Amino acid sequence: MKPCRIPAFRRLCAWIATGAACGFATAAEIKVVGLKTLKEAEVLELLGDRLEYIRSKPPSPARAGDAAFLLENLMRRQGFQNPSVKPVLAGNTIRLMVDEGARLSIGSVAVPGLQKEDQIRLSKLFRLPGQERVLNPAQEPPFREEDVAEGLSLLEADFRSRGYWKAKAAVEKRGITPGTSEVSFMIRITPGPLHKLGAPRFDGAPAELLPELRERTAVHVGKVAGTDLLTTLRGEVESVFRSTGFPLEVFKMNRILDEGTLTPRFIIQFGKRQRLGTVRVEGAEKTKIDRITRRFESLRGDWFDAETFDARLKSILATGAFSSVQVENHANPDGTLDATLQMVEGRARGTTAYTGFGSYEGAIFGMKYHDRNFRGNLWNLSTGLEVSSRGLLGELRLSDPWLLDTDTHLGLRLFSVTRGHEGYDKFETGVSAEFSRDGLAENLDASLMLGASWVDISDNGIPLNELGETTYTHQFIRGNLTLDRRDDRVSPTSGYHLGAQLEAGLILGDINSNYIRFDTLAAGYLPVGKKGQINLGARAGMLLPSGGINEFPIDLRLFTGGPDSVRSFRYRELGPRTTSNDPAGGESYWVTNAEYAHSIAGPVKCVGFFDAGDLSALDQGFDFSSPDLAVGLGIRLDLPVGPIRFEYGHNLTRDEGEPSGTWHFAIGTAF
Repeated sequence: MKPCRIPAFRRLCAWIATGAACGFATAAEIKVVGLKTLKEAEVLELLGDRLEYIRSKPPSPARAGDAAFLLENLMRRQGFQNPSVKPVLAGNTIRLMVDEGARLSIGSVAVPGLQKEDQIRLSKLFRLPGQERVLNPAQEPPFREEDVAEGLSLLEADFRSRGYWKAKAAVEKRGITPGTSEVSFMIRITPGPLHKLGAPRFDGAPAELLPELRERTAVHVGKVAGTDLLTTLRGEVESVFRSTGFPLEVFKMNRILDEGTLTPRFIIQFGKRQRLGTVRVEGAEKTKIDRITRRFESLRGDWFDAETFDARLKSILATGAFSSVQVENHANPDGTLDATLQMVEGRARGTTAYTGFGSYEGAIFGMKYHDRNFRGNLWNLSTGLEVSSRGLLGELRLSDPWLLDTDTHLGLRLFSVTRGHEGYDKFETGVSAEFSRDGLAENLDASLMLGASWVDISDNGIPLNELGETTYTHQFIRGNLTLDRRDDRVSPTSGYHLGAQLEAGLILGDINSNYIRFDTLAAGYLPVGKKGQINLGARAGMLLPSGGINEFPIDLRLFTGGPDSVRSFRYRELGPRTTSNDPAGGESYWVTNAEYAHSIAGPVKCVGFFDAGDLSALDQGFDFSSPDLAVGLGIRLDLPVGPIRFEYGHNLTRDEGEPSGTWHFAIGTAF
């Protein structure tokens, strides 16, 4: 006979019942009762993870009190002045009984005594602490007393950023607007004196660096001592130490305020001066180690120049062969500093597809294959095919970022292209080699290109006798020099840049000839107020061929007109025409541009422009007597790749057969 299992079964049931009451109870449910201006679901969502611990445990008075405290704090942040939340336990539910009380928001903020634009900006700044807590776009910023002091400090910080270091902001008047729950403010700002930068003090700096420190900072003395200038000054002082081998152990900048003068005081403690020793590389499996270490060889044995070291390290990362790098420095007793580069190689090979559109090119489609670490030498190999409504381009490129371990960049190109222009078609295949050097001097870049190609031109409307040489080989050498002082090369807002290009070429066909071409460019960018900008540009070019128009190929002549020139003409269509009324090209051109751009919202700008220019036929030189003039409007969208431009140019000097104007779509600055 089997023994009875009933007592054991009863014990199991009792254990389960006890566990259900103690350890396995269902998680607490939280209910919010009494809300009028907020919704329960909205409140619980805002509290979010902060309630998870309370929900995960059985209800208790302590956890219910915690939930009430969290909700009450949330309501205060939402403008409720004296909310009351009482927790009530009901079985497995925590009920939060709410008495909202008065809810206030920030109303109008007046800042008298300033320009209207400044008043609007400062009003938004004062409201910012509350604005960050709004739940929907239509809600006014909730008011809590702590926001007043924070808002006033933001206003004072704004004035300090512009050089008013003794500015004081105070609430002159406040009150609830009748019939509303909005608290209105009148704020009085006392700017105090505008501070100019005095000669900095360098307490603790090594004597041998004092002349360089004073020279580097002297250019800023006398300027308005805004926070941007102080940040720049601090960076330049730190840069002197980083580039001369002095490790900084203490580096602080204090301010000494006098009446109208701010004197920066640098407090400096430095360690033993260091020379660069050995540079080691770890983690590089596909890359040849000496390809990396040779970049730092010229720095070894000299005082450690962290600025140059970092610049060369960034250029290695810029190849795209590595996803990250960490530098571990080790100071040796002999005063040398060894560096270990912990490299993480990225995916060097890949394919990309792209598409685009341009006013002249039409739709563009392309595919590319790249290898950013070809044969482990950090060479960039790419090959691709591009199709547009104008033709087909195939090319193979190979570039060496540091030719013979110097700062000279070498780019090799093998290409073949078919191109359809107005009145003629062109096929060209060839090779080129470009040597370039960034930072040849301060802000000065230079390049030299050599190329050779075979060209075949066929008529497509233009009579053959007006095309010049149609089948020939072309060899050229081209030098380019650029001085760039723009604040941003992609979307400049201030500064200027200058450029000059000289090219000499040889044409071998039925009739041999040669030529010299010279082009110049100058452009400047001037901020106007807080939202405006004036852009000015000028360019000119001249072609000096050895033969006349019957010999010189049409595709090597000068053309102008388009989104980067006189914008009342389509691309290449300004200037002399053939008997078929197609663009004939010319010998010399000049173009001037003036723009005013105004920010509308975020990256969107509206633009008004005026263009003038001329293109002279071969053998006629420059002509300034009857320029083509254009005015126009446009919309621009500033993106990281450059501004996207949509513009219309109207022809002010329209001749018979010329367009009244034209639309342009382009990417990048006009000049």
